[in-house]
Amino acid sequence: MVVSQSAAAQVTAADSAAVLVATAGDFEARGELDIARALYEEVVRRYPNTPGAETASVRLEALGAREGLAPTGLVPGAGLRDRRGDTEFRVWSTLYGLWLGIAVPILADADGSEPYGVGLLLGGPVGYLAGRVFSGSLSVGQARTISWAGTWGTWQGVGWAHALGLGRDAGCDYCDPDGEAVVAAALAGGLSGILTGALLSREGVSEGTAASTYLGSLWGTWVGLAGAAALDLDDTAAWSSTLLVGNAGLLAGALIGSRSGLSSRRAHLISLGGLIGGFGGVGIVLIAEPSSSSEDFAIPLATSLLGLGLGALFTRGVDEVPGGGSSGPGPAALLRWSEGEFSAGLPLPLPAAVSDPRREAGRHTAWHVPLLNIRF
Repeated sequence: MVVSQSAAAQVTAADSAAVLVATAGDFEARGELDIARALYEEVVRRYPNTPGAETASVRLEALGAREGLAPTGLVPGAGLRDRRGDTEFRVWSTLYGLWLGIAVPILADADGSEPYGVGLLLGGPVGYLAGRVFSGSLSVGQARTISWAGTWGTWQGVGWAHALGLGRDAGCDYCDPDGEAVVAAALAGGLSGILTGALLSREGVSEGTAASTYLGSLWGTWVGLAGAAALDLDDTAAWSSTLLVGNAGLLAGALIGSRSGLSSRRAHLISLGGLIGGFGGVGIVLIAEPSSSSEDFAIPLATSLLGLGLGALFTRGVDEVPGGGSSGPGPAALLRWSEGEFSAGLPLPLPAAVSDPRREAGRHTAWHVPLLNIRF
């Protein structure tokens, strides 16, 4: 909608602050707390000494720092807790309890189906109750960090059992590792991961850091696996490559997320770019039909990395707030030129309350979509 200059001039700072606070409240109600915080911070920075800034300050205190919810977990204006971390951790702990219900009888070398039946009957409820005990004070970032640490540790146990050939017959280099040894390694890795995740998340973990960590580990695993296949490594080397590069991806994702303030939304959009690129590479393989099996993995690997790079480039403005928010160097416009640097982003509509004598109500909300932002 195009607003005349005379009507736009009648907009006061208090009006604009009120509109942004109301918009932030809508994002809170939908669980988009990172965006709500960014909008509140923008109101405090851009419209000080207004009623909206006072409201935004109160809500920011209740929401907590940008790294996660305050221990109270209250959602301002609604009087409700943010229960997402609680719910997600209970779901994961229930599934992990079911896994334990199968793994423990295997390690006990149980005969018959009865022990496994008992394990399944008890594993789910016990896992749920354990999750309920510990999940009440967890933010979303903490819950996802602990649950992914447990999942990742389980995978690492399985992988290293195969890479090292645990329990394998001494005279058989190509035999699979012993099944009980694999389960034991998976249990040890999972429990170690849970403990490590709990220790690392004590000071709080943002949703963005948790997302970039587990997405980084998945992409690292893919790079290690595809690289091993492209280089035609043997099974032991392929397992080792997959596991080691996966761990490197996990560490890289955690560092990038924690130091750059990456949001969960942008981390997933970047990953989506890699996914599109990877499947595009698969399409190229199906069309070109390379003569070498190594190229079957090399091409999707290259296109997925290209997709990740493009995803990072074209989402640079996705976390910015309208009007030059605190999380970026300018408005979230489609094209931006700032201090000699050009970048592209996703335009975020900017709400504003305006007065227009042509309308019976006199005052309405206009939405501006920024397409170009130039800063010298």
